[in-house]
Amino acid sequence: MAARRTAVRRGSTRKGKGQKTKTKSKKTLGKAAALPGQLRSLWLLHVLKEGSCWLYVALLLTHVLCLRITECLRLQSRDFSFKTNSVLVGPLKKQAAVRKPLLPEVKQVLKFLKEKGITRKRTTRKGARGEVTWIDRWRWPDQGQLFPTSRDDSYGTCRSKDTACKAVSRLRKTFHEPVESSIRTHSGRHRMVNDLKSAGIPDEVGMAFARIKDRKTYEGYGKFSEDQKHTVIKKNKALRDTVASLFPKGHGVIAKASKRGRN
Repeated sequence: MAARRTAVRRGSTRKGKGQKTKTKSKKTLGKAAALPGQLRSLWLLHVLKEGSCWLYVALLLTHVLCLRITECLRLQSRDFSFKTNSVLVGPLKKQAAVRKPLLPEVKQVLKFLKEKGITRKRTTRKGARGEVTWIDRWRWPDQGQLFPTSRDDSYGTCRSKDTACKAVSRLRKTFHEPVESSIRTHSGRHRMVNDLKSAGIPDEVGMAFARIKDRKTYEGYGKFSEDQKHTVIKKNKALRDTVASLFPKGHGVIAKASKRGRN
């Protein structure tokens, strides 16, 4: 009898007759937060203060260049042309390489990074050694990767998406500003699409800049916050002119009140 028994290893998910096998549900973060308004700046300052210089630069570039984190981490110094004001973004997800324009404001930021880099003094606790002070420095390379790997056993030449995601996950826990959804490495990209939409950039142009082919996918990016929706409506001159035209001079006091509201 004992010989015919089948041993069940400890930790096995095997269940008896009639019992259902429990499956672990994968935790999803949901859509990346676009961090509208000052939230984006506050987040980047938090990364610079509590994180690392290379991550700060990488997340900054995902925003101003509307990049996926993998696209960003693969950038090389030769990809940037300050003569043509453009950057070459490599192929990804079956999409060919594309050259993106650099806004004048972005160009100035990049030139600053190229000339000065980013340096911060950090203090880390090292067990029995106590607190150790060291210099965290990121420099724009003369050639090669902007974000070279720091590990000798790495299979790639640049830092990986997983490294950036884990770093953002740690920093997210100590960022205490109110955020509607989860901050991720994709948040900068969502914020740029939000900026494009807020500025009234046509979807066709925005989709090309973001390298998004599907319109439905683009619509899901950079969702406006309630405050943004209200601001867009309030500041739209064409809409205000249309509403004001409903109250011609014959409306007397109402017409005057409408005119004061436009000023």
